[in-house]
Amino acid sequence: MNDKRKVLKRQSSTAAADVDAICAPATPKHTGISERQPSTPKHAPIPERQPSLADRNKRRLLKRQSSTASADVDAICAPSTPKHIAIPVQQPTIAESKKHVQYLEHPPDGGWGWLVVLSSFLMHIVVIASIKSFGVFYPVFKEEFNEGAGDTAFIQSTLVGMTLICSPIACALSKLTSCRLMVTTGAVLAAVGLIISSFAQSVTYLLFSLGIVTGFAMSLMYSPCLTMVGRYFDKKRATANGIGLSGNGVGMFALSPLYQVLIDEYSYHGALLVIAAITLHGCVCGALLRPIRLREDLEQQALLSKNHRNHPNDPQSGCNKCVSSTRKVLEIFDVSLLTDVAFALFLVSHFGTMLGYSIVFVHMAKHAQNIGVGKTEASFLISVMGISEFIFRLIAGWFADLGIISRLNVYMIGAAGVGLCNLFVPFCRSYASLIVYMAFYGLSSGVFHSLIAVLVREYTGVARLFNGIGWTLLAGGTAYLLGSPIAGWLYDATGNYNVSFFSAGSIIVTSLSLLCLKKPSNPDGTASHDDTPSAENNLSVVDRDGHVEDSPTRLEQETTL
Repeated sequence: MNDKRKVLKRQSSTAAADVDAICAPATPKHTGISERQPSTPKHAPIPERQPSLADRNKRRLLKRQSSTASADVDAICAPSTPKHIAIPVQQPTIAESKKHVQYLEHPPDGGWGWLVVLSSFLMHIVVIASIKSFGVFYPVFKEEFNEGAGDTAFIQSTLVGMTLICSPIACALSKLTSCRLMVTTGAVLAAVGLIISSFAQSVTYLLFSLGIVTGFAMSLMYSPCLTMVGRYFDKKRATANGIGLSGNGVGMFALSPLYQVLIDEYSYHGALLVIAAITLHGCVCGALLRPIRLREDLEQQALLSKNHRNHPNDPQSGCNKCVSSTRKVLEIFDVSLLTDVAFALFLVSHFGTMLGYSIVFVHMAKHAQNIGVGKTEASFLISVMGISEFIFRLIAGWFADLGIISRLNVYMIGAAGVGLCNLFVPFCRSYASLIVYMAFYGLSSGVFHSLIAVLVREYTGVARLFNGIGWTLLAGGTAYLLGSPIAGWLYDATGNYNVSFFSAGSIIVTSLSLLCLKKPSNPDGTASHDDTPSAENNLSVVDRDGHVEDSPTRLEQETTL
């Protein structure tokens, strides 16, 4: 390094000498006088040539370049670690910078929760009402593809069944990621499924595109919205659920005639494209689902941690790795809920209720046409049910929160009304009688539907509500998947729908008896009805060591991991 410095310095000094030589006054050598020649007289000196302006500028330029070259030598030969380069300091991670995780002691019973209710209201229009209004496509598909009643009805039953059966998967994914992400993903995927369904040329094609793909996507949209309402409300949860679920009635009133008009104007191909555009509005619903953390979530996490400590596994053993993975999957889906006798009886009863309830959306339009009602008038029957259901979902939720009778009894009254209505369908032989039937059917449906999610919370608690909703919708989806095809096959065998509706009503009434065997233990307790959460909720602040302290912090100031 020192040798290199000396060489470069020598070159720099040489360059400076060259500059002086170039810029010196021009005195020709031949004018010099040697000693042997006669000397020049002293009084006649040779005039020295003055440098011009151009020479002076050239000298300054070359001097500047020479000094720059010298500076470059110093820079090249300087130490390899300059003083001005700072050594980077590792910044703390997000998890290290946040020392507390805050949990709400009680659901806020308002605030942002009303926007979550709005999201649920819109989602019931986009998903549930849309699915139920697909019954107007049934005669079109049957005539277009020339298939039997049972096979054609399997399209819509697959759509509804997949929406509900895949709910445990949707709820598990929502716990692992977020409700916002799942709802947005589902809306985009559902639109894609409807678009590819518009090119269908067979029932088999529609079973895959409309039934499986679109059904799974709508499951991702529906389950998180239904669950979030139960997490934001406690004392008012029946009212909040009633408002959210009333979107189903509004959608049924508007979408059934709209779908029929779309089919008449653009055929089923164009109608499915328009429905795909409507479904994309589910992305807006997902954006309203702000996460919330409650005290019961902390208790559930502590219980799971205790179970893990009580069942340690050797990570080096392949068998223990398999057991550990299986245990994690079971915890994600919370399979232990199925071992609770009261909740298991509720699931079986809900399956029977939905098995009989589901057939009206597929077969009522066809039944009305069989007794001489026109296509447009037949599609309006679902709208009548939607109006009635919208009104009584609101009333039922408000009435259940009054506490005059238990919520379970209100639910059973509504489900029994649906069963009795189905028993009287064979006696309705005119359009006016069918309108009266659909009005009472919507009344009863609105009563028991507004309390399904409320009862699930009473059976499971808020910490396990995600999985409780998932298993309940799985039972209902399986019933939807089987109900309409069975009714269609009975129609093919008998030539009318009398046996189908008689069977549906009988199954509903019988399944309600299971709820009398064991009632919910109400894990939320009755204290929540005495302790009214205020606008400023007391939060449990849990530090990394597990200590708990109270902090009056607003919901909007909640910190997350």
